[in-house]
Amino acid sequence: MTEKIKVGIIGCGGIARATHIPNYKKISDVEIVACADVNIEAAKKTAEEFNIAKYYKDYNEMLEKENLDAVSVCTPNVLHKDPAIAAMKHGAHVLTEKPMAGSLKDAKEMYEASKKYNKILIVGYQTRFRVDIIALKTLVESGELGEIYYSEALHLRRWGIPVSPTFLNKSLSGGGPLLDIGCYAVDSAMYVLGFPKPKSVLGVTYNKFGKNPEMAKKGGWGGAWKPEEFQVEDNAFAFIKFENGMSMLLETNWASFIKEDGLNLVLLGTKGGAQLKPLELYKEIMGSRVTITPQDKIPEVDIYNQRIAKFVESVKSGKALFSPAIEGLKVQAILDAIYNSAEKGKEVPVEWDF
Repeated sequence: MTEKIKVGIIGCGGIARATHIPNYKKISDVEIVACADVNIEAAKKTAEEFNIAKYYKDYNEMLEKENLDAVSVCTPNVLHKDPAIAAMKHGAHVLTEKPMAGSLKDAKEMYEASKKYNKILIVGYQTRFRVDIIALKTLVESGELGEIYYSEALHLRRWGIPVSPTFLNKSLSGGGPLLDIGCYAVDSAMYVLGFPKPKSVLGVTYNKFGKNPEMAKKGGWGGAWKPEEFQVEDNAFAFIKFENGMSMLLETNWASFIKEDGLNLVLLGTKGGAQLKPLELYKEIMGSRVTITPQDKIPEVDIYNQRIAKFVESVKSGKALFSPAIEGLKVQAILDAIYNSAEKGKEVPVEWDF
């Protein structure tokens, strides 16, 4: 493309204003020509703040009137599907916020639409640009760890319950921490491991804090919440079996009595082990077991900037250069199976062959 890439923003909430729009603005051959939000005041405020020429209440009107090359979908999880499909139908490539959708059914429809309209659909897992995650992936691919037979994927919070209805109302969020931050743990693990095929999942979910009036009064991110309106889980755990014999433990929550918050990935292999936080490699050298740590400080990368830059590069090249729709769909399949297992109270298979 020789002319500026024309971008539209669907959903003018915090994630669009904090990470999408500012990073598009840093790219000289990109122009954000319009934004849309069902709250027209939010759309207007965003347009004024970021000097965006046009704003709309209805994203369909924006897609019809503006000749867009690319769109960021920054709506709540359950509302990713329709604008993403509409944007691709109107000829735009799409970057959607994580997770891919609020359900596997919706994610499948989005994936099929990307094939039907021959448009790029990328799920915005910016954690893939973390230097330590890339390091773990390199270790696995090099064979340094041997055969990986067990892993732990964790994204935990000691106290970090978001109080917005977009997180707590199931009709908007689709679920709690499993979809909000657990998706990062699953995606990071699957990315590092090369997306092995899962066989089955045994999952459980809990609500131990969200419906507690005392905890609700204490408040979370953004103040107090109404426990009677807390419609999702606050903790989720799962044991995943893979066809290659590997197994994985997943842990995620918004609140728990732990030492600290964080995303972590632990890998156990036949020739070595490793973990993300702190980044360490465990080996046997000259008959002695050793722990290898980086001598230099791990470089800090603006992963949100990298996400937008790589999406724009993808639009220019005509191919998804990170986190393509098929991978987002496979992550969604695991998340969906965890909820399915928790609801049924038994181990369930994972839909995988898309």
